[in-house]
Amino acid sequence: MKRKITMILSIVLAAVLLLAACAPHEVAVDTKAKTDGPVFGDFKTQDLAGNEVTQDVFAGKKLTMVNMWATYCKPCLAEMPDLAQINKEYADKGFQVVGLVTDVTDQSGAVVSGQIDLAKEIVSKTGADYTQIIPSEVIVLKKLKDVTMVPETVFVDENGNQVGESVIGSRSKQEWIKLIDGLLGESGEA
Repeated sequence: MKRKITMILSIVLAAVLLLAACAPHEVAVDTKAKTDGPVFGDFKTQDLAGNEVTQDVFAGKKLTMVNMWATYCKPCLAEMPDLAQINKEYADKGFQVVGLVTDVTDQSGAVVSGQIDLAKEIVSKTGADYTQIIPSEVIVLKKLKDVTMVPETVFVDENGNQVGESVIGSRSKQEWIKLIDGLLGESGEA
């Protein structure tokens, strides 16, 4: 039963992401209400290198930017070099960027090695050497099932709770910095 639910959710997620266009810059900030509890759930997954990653990836950081992207999405790929620079420039402020590659699993939730290779190649070409994670069943059930366009970005605190609203669409480095500074300022850290 659990496998059947996972397969159905994976099919729905794949269909939504394939049918949805990449979100251009002009798309407004999503006005969905902040969720209670960790937005990605209590997950256990892997990064693109095969290392285990859990919700603890957020621990010790005041703010984490989770950028959900797909290998086919040009706006996603275009902003990745800027996100890598921001990740480095803001590391001493308790900030980090984490990528979530939405299209590296099949309908059953199994990792597709060809897609992993493509994602690794993209990360290498764009310099996006920050943590890049693979969706797990928990991540799909808690967040990705609601994602209709990529890139979609959410900010979380050290416990994985969402801070602010989801941002749909890519942004320039200056726009991201303005948003990040505002969110860090709200927590008294800017």
